[in-house]
Parts: sequence; C-alpha cells; structure tokens
Amino acid sequence: MLVPWSSRSRRAPLVVAVVVALLALVVPLAGEGGAQEDEVVAPPASTPVLSARRVPGLVQGAVAGPALAAAVEGTIDRNPETWCFVAEDAGRPVVTVNPDLPLAPASVTKLFTATALLEHFGPDHTLRTVLAAAQPAVDGVIDGDLYLVGGGDPLWATSGYAQSFDDPANPWVDAGLIADALVDAGVREVRGNVVGDDSRHDGERWVASWPTRYRSDPSVGPISALNINDGFTGYVETPDQPNADRRAGDPPELAAQTLVTLLEQRGVAVGGGGVAGARPPDAVEVAGVDSRPMSELVGEMVLESDNNTAEMLVKELGLDRAGQGTTAAGLAEVVAVLDELGLPTGDLGLKDGSGLDPENRVTCGAVMAVLDHHGPDSLLSGSLAVAGQTGTLHRRMVGSPATGQVRAKTGTLNTVNALAGWADTSGARLTFVGLGNGNDPRGNVAADRFADALVSYPAAPPLAELGPSSPEPALVGPAE
Repeated sequence: MLVPWSSRSRRAPLVVAVVVALLALVVPLAGEGGAQEDEVVAPPASTPVLSARRVPGLVQGAVAGPALAAAVEGTIDRNPETWCFVAEDAGRPVVTVNPDLPLAPASVTKLFTATALLEHFGPDHTLRTVLAAAQPAVDGVIDGDLYLVGGGDPLWATSGYAQSFDDPANPWVDAGLIADALVDAGVREVRGNVVGDDSRHDGERWVASWPTRYRSDPSVGPISALNINDGFTGYVETPDQPNADRRAGDPPELAAQTLVTLLEQRGVAVGGGGVAGARPPDAVEVAGVDSRPMSELVGEMVLESDNNTAEMLVKELGLDRAGQGTTAAGLAEVVAVLDELGLPTGDLGLKDGSGLDPENRVTCGAVMAVLDHHGPDSLLSGSLAVAGQTGTLHRRMVGSPATGQVRAKTGTLNTVNALAGWADTSGARLTFVGLGNGNDPRGNVAADRFADALVSYPAAPPLAELGPSSPEPALVGPAE
C-alpha cells in the first residue's frame, strides 16, 4: 500500500500544531473587557475560525496526496517490491515509495553523467577535431599523409546516416565540415593517406562489463575519440527493420575513409586511402573544427539517450581531470564531481556512463537529489525529452494527459522501466523519479501511466474553493 507523505501518522501532530497556532493568533482579539477606546472592531468573519477552509493548502494536500498515491499504486501493482517512486511539490514530498532501494536505472544514469560534465567543463566548453600533417601544405599540396585527429566529438555524421535516426530532430554535425575546413585552408591535394588517429582515449571499444551481445547491437556502436556515424558501416534502413544491417567497424579507419570520400567530392585529390594510425608528435595543425558547446553535447545525450555520446564524454572527463581517457577514470571522476557538489553518492554503483550496464545501481533518492540540484528551469531540464513531442518521448504518451506536460529522462533496458524529471500540473510543477525493475509485460506502459497520473495532481478542490467563502475586512488600527 502506497502512503502519501501528507497522510502519515507522524504528520498528524503538525496539523494539530497548525490549528493551535491559528487559535493562538485569533483568541487574543476577543478580550474579556470588550472593545477598548479608539479601537475599530471588524465585523464577524464569514468563515468560522476552526474551519478547514482557513488552511486550504493542508486540506488540498490531504486530498491530493492520497489520490496521487492511489494512482501510482495502480501503475506499479505488478512488481511493487521492485519499484521506487518519489514525487515532490516545491521540495515537499508528496508520495514516496522505497526511496532508498538500489535499482537498475538504465539510461536515467545519464543524469549523473550530465551533471558531472556540465559542472566540470561548463556549458561553453568545446572539443576540437584536428587535421594535421608532418609539414605545412605548400602551394595547396600536402606532400605526405593527412592526419585526422579525433578530439572526442560524438556528433559527427553523414547526411545518409542521419536519415536513419528514429527522431528526425536528433542533433548531429555534418562530417562534411571537416573536409570544408581543409578546403578553406587552401589544400587541393593530399599525396599520401588520410590517417585516422583516435589515440586521445584508450582503445577499448565497449565497456568491459557489458554483455558481449552489445557488440552486435545496432543501438550502440564502438567507442572511440574519433567517430563518424557512431562507428557503424553498412547500415541499410527499412520500415520494418530499422538499423537491421548496421555493423560495427573500426572507428578511426572508417572516419578516415569517410573523409577521403568527402574530400574527393570537393575536388581535393587524395593519393592514398583511409587508414588508422597515429600522427607524428611534431605534426602541425593544418585545419580544425570545434564541436558544439558542451551544453549541446550533453543536451543531445539526454534528449536522445545517446549511448555513444555518454561513453565518449565520460572518457573525456577522465582525461581532463585524471589524465586518463578511460571509462574507469571517467566514472571515478563522475562520482568525485558529485561529491564536490554535496550530492549523495554512497549508494551509487556506476558501471558506465550511459546506463547500458545491467549492474548499474542507483536509488530514487539519489536521482531526486540530482534533479533538485538543477531545478525545473535549468539547462538540464530544458534538454530533456517532452512527452509526445521530442527525443525519446516523441512516440510515447502521444495524445495522453502527459503530452507536452512531462519533461523527463527515460530509461529502458530489458526489465528496466524508468522515468525522471518534471511534470506540469494544473496546480503545481512536480519533480518525480520512478525506477521499475521486474518482468512486467506492459513495458514502458507502467511508466507512462504514472506520468499521466502525475499531471492530474492535485486531484482535489482548487485552492480558490478551499479559501474563505468571502473576503474578510482587515482589522483597522486606532483612529487618527
């Protein structure tokens, strides 16, 4: 049985205390000797002193809390012992269910990653992809190899690949801009190879603890500091089998081969092919392209729940703070940043930055602390998917009460169904977290239903109806 915070027995003394306080304020106004000289006494109030209408917020909460608790209970009834749920109204708990229970969060993990990235790098930080050569170009000719050096930018894609995105509004950056930068630098010929260099980060293409099946999963490509099209090759999209023929390749080699094609399309002659390798230590920059600012990289990560973006940026965090572009170093720094912010990390068990690892563990309380840290008007909130409209929610809650009213981070992984963010209701803006683990055949339907329930809050008479029945004149002081 779910218990609304406002109806718990330990809250009863608070209600009594409020009523007693009201009496303490009102009773002295009616002294034993009647009105004193020069006093003007107000007419009797139209609402009795002890009426519940004099504490409308408490009354509304007492009705709305149980209603929301009942609605949430109806959505998680299949696996109540493997759910946690917390909802707050302006910091006041409305419903709490297992707030300290460690559960697998799936992609809600990205909220922790996003927080660390924004705090450490700031919203304006950029990552630079560099074109370098052993010697500067002479008369528009690079007499040797051209090195394409990855800077950790996760959004490079070709227009053909972008057409495969489930969400047509998914942000991406045209890889043609790299070729354009070389052309703008006056280069018309490369007599050697185009060499893709991703040595900025380690060479681990998948998180070591991930199930091996992920290596053939079209939803996550190999991780690399130099990635175009998420490291996939051979993708062919069909309406009934999206991503069916995507295959993971070697990211730096694929990026180099893609650049060869893009250069030739622009009239730049390339004598060799696209290969993987490392630039010489003394190579000079010929051209470069900066990424979108960190705010937009993080925004894409949470809006589209982009796993590759999350894992690449975690390694970048490890490199920048600890000098190691590895998943382990990056995750340690995620926790360290959260600690610096004073956020709870004792129950965090992070195995990756994306949430793909089924062994990740967080609590609803820890997620709520992250949301409270940012707030409903924050950059993070503005980056989240909107129910029935954008990102990972553009196909969910369409035409439901939550459409356009719920902004949240989704989490879906095998038996995990999660949702965390903000819900605009008729009388409040609720902050909420729901993490569900267990074999529920309804899948995301349960999470979507509690999102619908949230927007019905407060399911109680409006405050205007609970206030005094008519305006009461204020007491007037001594006549002048």
